[in-house]
Order: sequence, then structure tokens, then C-alpha cells
Amino acid sequence: MPKILCVTAHPDDEVVAFGGTVAGYSSQGVACRLVCLTSGEAARNRGGAASAAELQGMRRDELAASCRLLGFTEYEAWDFPDAHLPEVAFYSTAGRIVKVIREWKPDLLLTLGPEGSATGHPDHGMAGMLATAAFHWAAHDRYFPELKLTSHQAARLYYATTAFQPPEFPRVCLPHPDLAIDTAEFLELKIEAFAAHRTQNPLLARVTPYLRRAGSGELFHLACGVPLPEGKLDDLFAGMMV
Repeated sequence: MPKILCVTAHPDDEVVAFGGTVAGYSSQGVACRLVCLTSGEAARNRGGAASAAELQGMRRDELAASCRLLGFTEYEAWDFPDAHLPEVAFYSTAGRIVKVIREWKPDLLLTLGPEGSATGHPDHGMAGMLATAAFHWAAHDRYFPELKLTSHQAARLYYATTAFQPPEFPRVCLPHPDLAIDTAEFLELKIEAFAAHRTQNPLLARVTPYLRRAGSGELFHLACGVPLPEGKLDDLFAGMMV
């Protein structure tokens, strides 16, 4: 069974970055797994939570509901500090992702670009940098031999990207799109999955028009790995034997 591993920073990133893509591939029998590095406890919208710990629990439950809708076969929210992800110990944090890669052996790794994606969020950028390091380090025995796991080279590393940024966010240099996945049939499902993050429902009025404007496709930049065949720009697995 082909496998896609997704690495994000916060609960709800999975919807905006590649929710339609995951829904499409999972419906075709591709196993999709999500690693979310934080539990989103620093969110401005608190959903009535009385503490950060309570909000963490609420957001993990919301993430589970979203992931079930989108078709993730496995999903987890880790406990790295929300809003402070750039401050974590880089090597050991990447090592946790390396462990997942070596154990689960994905064909593809999807994450956010180092620029922080459309929002320019530092946590998004750090998630992308950690996932990028893990993509490379998981393939070499010299890194993390203490894990006692066989090295694994995923075939491709993709950054989710967009053709535009909402005007309220700082300008960043977005990765050039190399490939577009047709996700038109999953647009309403994406909106439903975002709404499953109930603590963040005050953002629905802002996020929904953004999702509708993106409309029929999700864009990806091929950061590393097996080159895409010429003219085949609508399949993450194009040209691969899986």
C-alpha cells in the first residue's frame, strides 16, 4: 500500500495545506498519516477552555474529528510548544520525525515550506525545516543510530504552496508550484473538516472564502526526490513504482 506522511505545526493546518489531497488519495487506498507537532494551546480562540492543558485536549479531539473526515488512517498531535516551535532543540525534535519515517516507511512526505506557508507563521516554517531534515536524515545510518531502526529514504518531499496569500499576512516568498492536485470534489469536505475544529470556529468566516478562492486544486512544490515526469503534473506519485 502506498503511504503519505504529512507533518504540520497546528491542528487545522492539515485541512488548509492538503486536506483535499489526502481525501482524494485515501479514497484510492493510499495510507495517509499525520504528525502535528503541537496541540495548538496558544490559539487566540480558546473555545471556553480554562487552561492551556484543557485547550490541548479539546484541540486533539478536534484534530481527530477532522482527520477522520479527511481519511487519515493515523494521526497524532505532539506536545512541542505552540507559538514557540522555532525554539525547540532541532536535532532531537527532527529525530522524533526520523523515528516515524523509519518505522512507518512512507513513500512521500508532505509538509509546509520553510517560509511559513501562506500565513508566514514561524511555527509553520519550523515544521517544514524539521520535516526536511528528517526526510534526509532518516535515509542515513549515521543519524540516530540509537534508534536501532533501518534507514529509509522516502521518494519525494513536497511543500504545500499556494498561488496567493491573504492580504492580512506578512509577505513571504512562496515555493513555486510544480504540481496541482484536482481537489474540487472535496472542497465542501475541507470546509466541514475545518469546522470540526470547533474552538477555531470564529475563523470560519475568514478561512472559508480563502478555501473557496483556492477552489479546485491544491498546489505542491517538489522540494527533493524523484523528478516529476514531463507533462505529468497532477499526481504526487507520477513516475514512481509503488
